[in-house]
Amino acid sequence: MADRQEVREAQAVSAADADPTLSADLLIDIVSQDGRILWANETQAELLGIYDGPISGLDASAFYAPDSYARIQQASRNSGRSDHATTFELTLLARSGRSFRTLARARPVRFDGQAALRLVKMDLAAVGNAYRRLEEDLNTLQSMLETANEAHWGIHFLEPVDTTLPKEEVIRQVFENQSVWRMCNPAMARIYQLPETVDFNEQDVRLYWPRSAANERFVDEIINSGYAINDALSVDRRHDGTLQYILNDVRGEIVDGYLKRLWGNCRDVTEKHNADDEAANALKLTMRAFDGLPDPVLVLDGDGKVLSRNKAYAAAYAASRTFETQLLAFIRTRKKFEGWTVFNHAGGTSQSILLDLHLRRISGLNDEAWTVAMLRERQKPAPRQKKRTGT
Repeated sequence: MADRQEVREAQAVSAADADPTLSADLLIDIVSQDGRILWANETQAELLGIYDGPISGLDASAFYAPDSYARIQQASRNSGRSDHATTFELTLLARSGRSFRTLARARPVRFDGQAALRLVKMDLAAVGNAYRRLEEDLNTLQSMLETANEAHWGIHFLEPVDTTLPKEEVIRQVFENQSVWRMCNPAMARIYQLPETVDFNEQDVRLYWPRSAANERFVDEIINSGYAINDALSVDRRHDGTLQYILNDVRGEIVDGYLKRLWGNCRDVTEKHNADDEAANALKLTMRAFDGLPDPVLVLDGDGKVLSRNKAYAAAYAASRTFETQLLAFIRTRKKFEGWTVFNHAGGTSQSILLDLHLRRISGLNDEAWTVAMLRERQKPAPRQKKRTGT
């Protein structure tokens, strides 16, 4: 009996197990084609918590996770086609309920005259735990992205971008080097109005983020910021081809001078941008209307800074910085006044110049209080007051 046991054990271990310090750490068993454990070493028996009897003859499915047991059966069915060893991951289940992640080397053998599969396994231990945590963290991250209301995106460069080159070349490579979308979530697909059956991550990057003058400026801002910028504007395409304005928070990963990936989150600001454009266009029309007036007009913002000077003002007073400084100081003393008043400009001549000044408060962009000042020069100059002399 002892000789037969030694033969069995000699068949069970591979040449690599000859080192006793190595084999003591390996988990080894032999599984028949019908799914029974024919033999297992003491290390595996102890790990599984089998102390009250032999492990041989027990059902292997009781000690392997369902997917692992299915993998063993598949390898056993394929063993007749090749004698080569295969490597895959298996999860052992101890009687205590604890699971152990292992890396297994499977090789077809004959044991007691029957075809079987020898499994030499290494407990991944700390490596397995770290991998498990990484997998759990990845699942958590994916869940967060899937359920997030904010759109998240990533661009992975299959051809990394050389950031040590001149800026123009870096911008060219960002658009021309091969790249793919990564980890774009459902909120991202909603912003770009993709059909539910279309996976954003499978689409061409240029389809939704085309190369254009606006997007080259966007990349230029990313580069100037050191590849970490918030609220950077890009002009992208929806699935139907219409343009939209996207505000992005962007980060980049650079390794040894090469840009590997960009990622970030984004917000659709098309409505606001269009509203701002409409307001800006309305402002331009208003300023053009002021240009048609014969009287000099000055428009001030809520802080008293000059927003616009019409053509009549520029022709009459643009050459004199002193005049505008005195006028602005005068207007600041009449913050709540509206209507006609008199502005006395102390010029460089012996006489002051009296100007009729009309002030009106209007609602400007974003409902900010603006001031419109209109000037008219009086026909007769006012005499300068003489200084009193002491008696």
